[in-house]
This record gives sequence, C-alpha cells and structure tokens, in this order.
Amino acid sequence: MNLINKICYVSKENQSKITLLMNHLLVVYAFLIPVHNKAKSSVFFCILVLFLYRRDFIYYLRIAFKNELLKYFLLLYLLFVIGMLYSSDLESGFSFMDKAKFLIYPLIFLSFLDMRFSFRILNAFIFGVLFSEIVSYLIHFQIIPPELFIGEYKVYQTVYTDPAPFLNHIKHNIALAIVISVLIYRLLVNDIKNIYLKILSFIFITTAFINMSLIGGRTGYIVLFLLIFLVVFLVYRQKIKKVFFISLSIILIMFMYMYNFSEQFDKRVEDAKNDIKSMINEKNYDSSIGLRIIASYYTFEVIKDNYLVGVGTGDVMQEIGKLSKAKDSYIIKRVKSPHNIYLQVLAQVGIIGFFIMMLMFYKILTYKTLDKKRDDIIKILTIATLIFMIPGNFFDFFELAMFVTIISAMISNYKFDIFVKEVDYKSILKYILVIIIFLIIGVTK
Repeated sequence: MNLINKICYVSKENQSKITLLMNHLLVVYAFLIPVHNKAKSSVFFCILVLFLYRRDFIYYLRIAFKNELLKYFLLLYLLFVIGMLYSSDLESGFSFMDKAKFLIYPLIFLSFLDMRFSFRILNAFIFGVLFSEIVSYLIHFQIIPPELFIGEYKVYQTVYTDPAPFLNHIKHNIALAIVISVLIYRLLVNDIKNIYLKILSFIFITTAFINMSLIGGRTGYIVLFLLIFLVVFLVYRQKIKKVFFISLSIILIMFMYMYNFSEQFDKRVEDAKNDIKSMINEKNYDSSIGLRIIASYYTFEVIKDNYLVGVGTGDVMQEIGKLSKAKDSYIIKRVKSPHNIYLQVLAQVGIIGFFIMMLMFYKILTYKTLDKKRDDIIKILTIATLIFMIPGNFFDFFELAMFVTIISAMISNYKFDIFVKEVDYKSILKYILVIIIFLIIGVTK
C-alpha cells in the first residue's frame, strides 16, 4: 500500500523538482528545433511524461490559462479538428494535423514554463541555429562530407553547393534571418552586457549572413531585409529619418554583397527573372515561382465556392487536382500544398478559420508583457512568420515548433517555487551531454 501511495502521490517538493526539470528540457528542446526533428520529439515525449507524472493538472493548467493568448492557439487547432469532420481525404488531413499539433503545445509549456527561463530558451534556439551554421560551413569547405550515415541511420544529408544540413534551404535561411534580426536588436538595445558575448554575437551575425549567401533560400533573403526595417524601427521609432537611413544602408550593403559575391543569390535572382519571363511570354507555370502562382490561382477557385467553412482540413489539394486536371494536370504532381498559408487556411476552414488565425496573430502582436524587449522579440518573430507564410511556410515541424516555443517563452509571466541557478560552465556541459543523448536517440529512432 505504501508503494502504491509513493507512486500515486507526488509531494509539492517533488512537483517543484519536476517543474524545474521540464524547464531544463525545454531549453534542450529549443536547441534541437533547427537541428533534428526526431530528437526534438523525443524531448517533448519526456516533457509530456513528466507533465503527466507531476499530477495536480487543474492547478497547473489554471496557471497556463491565465495567459489570454493560449485560447487562440487552442481555438485555431479546434477549428482544424472540426475541419477533419467534413474532409474526405483523411490521409492528407491526418498528415496536416500531425504538424498542426504544435498549436496545443503552449497548453503544456505554459503550465511549467518559468519566466526566468525565457531568454535561456531563446538563447538555446540561437545556439542551435549557430550549430547548424557551423556544420554548413564545414560541408561547404569540404571538411566533412555532404551526407553522413551511421550504418542505416541518417545524421544529415545535403549537397556541397547548397549546404543546409538539417533543414531544407528555405527553412535554414529563415532560421538564420530570424536569429540575425534578434541579435542585431539585442545589440542595439544593449541587452547583451558581457563583452565576449557581444563580440560572439557580432561574429555570428556576420558569419550567419555570409552563410545565407551560400544557401539558395529566397524566402530567407526577403524575411531578413524586411526584418532589418522592423528592428531599426523598434529601436529608433521616435526618429523616422534615422530608421529609414540606417535600414536602407544596411539592406543596400547586404544586397550589394550578396549580388556581387554570392553565386547562390545571383543564381536565385536569375532563376526568378527567368521564371517570370517564362510565365509572361510562354504562359509556362512549371517553375519554382510559377507553381506557387498557379497553385494560388486554383486555391482561389476552391475558395470561391467554399468561402464560409472551406472544403475541410485535408481536401484542399484534392480539390485543386479536380479543377486543374483538364488544363494543368502537372500541378498536383509537382506541389503538395497551395504554397500560401493564408489561402490554404481559407480553403481548409473558410473565412471563419481564417479570421481566427489572423485574430491569433493580432493578439500576439499587441500582447504586452512587463518587458519591452520581450514585446519586441515577439513582434520580430511574429512579423517574420507573417512574411514566410506568404510562400507557404508555417504548419510544419520546424516553423510552427519554433513559433510556439519562442512565443511561449516570451509571454511566460509566472515564477514557480523553484531555485533557478545562473548558467555556468558546469550547467552548459550538462546541457551538451543531454543534447548529445537525445541526438543519439533521434538519429536511431
């Protein structure tokens, strides 16, 4: 009987220890977001097990629901669940829901996330992107091979000419663009006090920008240039002339460097020109940009007849296939989604779902914490997300996981009864050891 009581009963002291452990695991999770999806999933599984073992669900979930933003994440997820009820292509629907599940993660995160861990989580994500960048350089300079398998297990796989090791080139450049913008912001507002960390941040900004020029992700370039405007505006919003001068100067320098010294950037610009010429002169949409435009066109056609509640969570591509079969049958073979999140959500769950999604973003953008730096980082990440949603990136294992994790960290405003030590060399070594363990689990999973 005593053994059963020990298993079933968790003291407040042990609940606090579990809460502290979950916060540490979320730091590891944030590092792994840009590095390895399966390793990241293994970390979340451990967090979920600890959440269930900690018990006292009502108490901790009440803490989570004290944050008003949580309900918008859950409401959007619920609409996609309802959209599954009138979907006929359940395979596509469940595939989408497997990615959309990250919308409910804030429910778990905010039930244990201590605000003292907020910037530790953000920094972990930044270091995860830095690790990815270092591996990218090692591949580019042919110090390590472009693909690495241990037996049958894949560690990473890419090519020398486009060395994005852990994510595809679009996601890799998006991650770099966001991290560059956050670091520039933190340097401008003097948020980084340690001189060595300032030097490291400046070096990282420079090398990350150069790394972007080696990778062929056009979306990342656009995100970076627009975020530079936003960052300078957030810091110098009272001096509009200064905002435009500094922003345009930085963007012009970046653009000139990429155009003159980056083969990938030059190639992607030329590819874009050729795609546009091909569409105008030959009506040929079978290209990178052309497929996005023609897919968006047919998505509009789907929306016209289903604007209120959409065609269902999983049926958008099925409906596009029906409409394009006679004239543009190649589309359904070449693209797996409408390549525009705004149109995709309108087609999936109609104007109601679209309104809820935009309301969620509006509430996040206007959310006020007690710290302006948190507010501005929320704005940087949210605006970046609204930009890269245009070419169709959001409901995926990287973008949505990154968004909900960092937003949850920034909006966390609760201090649990736990002792939080400052980060030192010993704790860094512990984090590295745990990361290695989960990477081994993820690679062999």
